[in-house]
Amino acid sequence: MQTKRNCLILSAAAGLALAAHQAAAATPCNFSATLMSRSCLWESGEEFNAAMARCATIGSGTERRGCKEAARRERGEALETCTAQRHARNAACADLGEVRYSDPLTDSTIDFIDPDEIGGSWPNNPYVILQAGHTHVLRAEEEIVIVYATDEAREIEGVACRVVADVVVEEEYDEQEMQWEYTAVEVTDDWFAQDTTGNVYYCGEVSRNYEDGVLRDLDGSFEAGLELARGGLLTLAFPMPGDIHRQEYALGEAEDIVKYLATDAVPSDDEGGENADFPCAPAGGCLKTFDFTPLEPDSSEYKYYLPGTGFVLAVALEDGEVVEGDREELICRGDSLDILHSENCAVEDPAGLLDELCSLHHSFCGDAVAQ
Repeated sequence: MQTKRNCLILSAAAGLALAAHQAAAATPCNFSATLMSRSCLWESGEEFNAAMARCATIGSGTERRGCKEAARRERGEALETCTAQRHARNAACADLGEVRYSDPLTDSTIDFIDPDEIGGSWPNNPYVILQAGHTHVLRAEEEIVIVYATDEAREIEGVACRVVADVVVEEEYDEQEMQWEYTAVEVTDDWFAQDTTGNVYYCGEVSRNYEDGVLRDLDGSFEAGLELARGGLLTLAFPMPGDIHRQEYALGEAEDIVKYLATDAVPSDDEGGENADFPCAPAGGCLKTFDFTPLEPDSSEYKYYLPGTGFVLAVALEDGEVVEGDREELICRGDSLDILHSENCAVEDPAGLLDELCSLHHSFCGDAVAQ
């Protein structure tokens, strides 16, 4: 018995030593990926048990068995996601060459500027326009996206960050009422800062997610400095092909990473070709990026930015392959919300859209809107 006990003690000690060796060999970035994977597995187990408990309350035997089978399928999918996320996080660690991630908003060597001086004393970043009033209108199938740089700023970790309202609505014609309706899909306050060299930083966001026009959750929200979340570098002013960096850092909520592929790119035929309204070719090409997050390992995007204009096109990828027809395109832009009334925007009912926007976000109300 004593021998068996000693063997167990030695075995446990060896296991602890191996674990310690593995932890020491991995970078903090890799170790973080391992811990997040464990967290994911525990969470999936918790959700599975809760689902099975709910199934147990169903009176019908047939429905109860169906409920349990669905719970098992969902758990299997969740476990696969946990594994894929771990691999993606470790790959990101290697790509970034990262040991520990530092918050750029707390870097004393970076000179941040007053957002109200952007477009005046300081030029805009060539790819992200933060000048107050600037409006981008995008379209993706039946959805319209309005990106509006407000005149507001929010101080985060001592840095003044421009508040940008980003609203996604679904446009649909109501045959009964004989009018166009705009239903909220997502309403986000993004917080961005800019430094004296023109680089733009991500300070955080509040993301309000809707289903059928009803607010459901705030998933994806984070603020640098809270709960160990950190800001990121959104877009460089002078990127070089091969550059890669984090845009945000809130594990489990916001882990976007961008890699710059080219500064003279033109969308290929496989990607659906040019945005006809804002083509890249005549300008000598666009900045092309590859945007991804370890939270969704199978999904990513190619994005195109026209210098001086900003974002013009996004092409969705699934498992590295272009998803045909899944594109988001810039349709119009301007220095104020007046652009929504422009024929170039092709908004069916600009007044109705603005009413809906005002009901969703105060920045679209009153003096901000042309009368």
